Amino acid sequence: MKHTRSLLFFVFLLSLLLCISATVPAAYAAKPLKLVYSNKVCYEPFIIAKANGCFARQGLTVDIKLVTGGIMAAESLMTGAADIAAMGDAPFLIAASRSKNVRLLARYGGGSKMHRVIAAVKLTDIGGLEGARVGIQMGSSTYGAFLAWCRQQGLDPAKIKFVSLSPMDMPQAMQSGQIDAMAGSEPWPSNVETACGDKVHELTDFSALHNSFPLVVAAQADVTEDRQEDIAALLRALAEAIKFMKEKPDQTVGILAAAIGLPEPQQRRCTYQLDWGIGFDKQDRDSLAMTARHLHDLGKIDTIPMISAFLERHPAP
Repeated sequence: MKHTRSLLFFVFLLSLLLCISATVPAAYAAKPLKLVYSNKVCYEPFIIAKANGCFARQGLTVDIKLVTGGIMAAESLMTGAADIAAMGDAPFLIAASRSKNVRLLARYGGGSKMHRVIAAVKLTDIGGLEGARVGIQMGSSTYGAFLAWCRQQGLDPAKIKFVSLSPMDMPQAMQSGQIDAMAGSEPWPSNVETACGDKVHELTDFSALHNSFPLVVAAQADVTEDRQEDIAALLRALAEAIKFMKEKPDQTVGILAAAIGLPEPQQRRCTYQLDWGIGFDKQDRDSLAMTARHLHDLGKIDTIPMISAFLERHPAP
């Protein structure tokens, strides 16, 4: 009798453990994926994916938080406020150099003309940037590109008076003469041009670097281990959104103009001057490595992080 009771207790305990092991992963997978990105041009596949229901169609529940730049998205990964976040190259490299918990998933876009410098009309030569007040979002992908471009052009960044500004404050800062120039990715340069009219002009972009400035999606390390199906669903949703952007440009521009706030002609130009696509290739790796070297040489990161994408190890289904 004692042996029978022990056997029954063992069977009960084993059944309980099996039930727990079966239900915990399902409950974990059902948790919304905390996703962070910005409502601006560099993050348009995410905007389209949300507007068109791509996440839900791929079986993914997302809890979306909007921020005003990639550096804030990167910080959300480092603090645990996000499971997955979208950002430019420099924010990712800065975050990955500071935290072993940040992992690269894939590239979803990029373009050599992504970043632009808008200056007062009196500033007509790039050499005039030395001594000038330049509004910029510190730690952003534009900031990293600007530093690398300065080195290439023989300019001394230490002689440029960088003014740390929220991109939303840049039009007013240019109008009031608080800054002589600004640098950013869309829609911030276009916002300044619209607000200031013929008092400003495009001084340069950073295409001379021959860097594709990859836009990347990154995740916390434990997410890449525990929620691989969700990651695959996210990448499929973004691929679906990008397919829509390429096949239906008029509808795409309408959705994005309403979300971002640009007039449709400007929105069309900004959207389709960038390259969109899910992947990770040699050009992406080389471009990230170039930016990492510049950031390291200028003392902005202490170590160059390993550049390895989740998509290389787990090809998208």
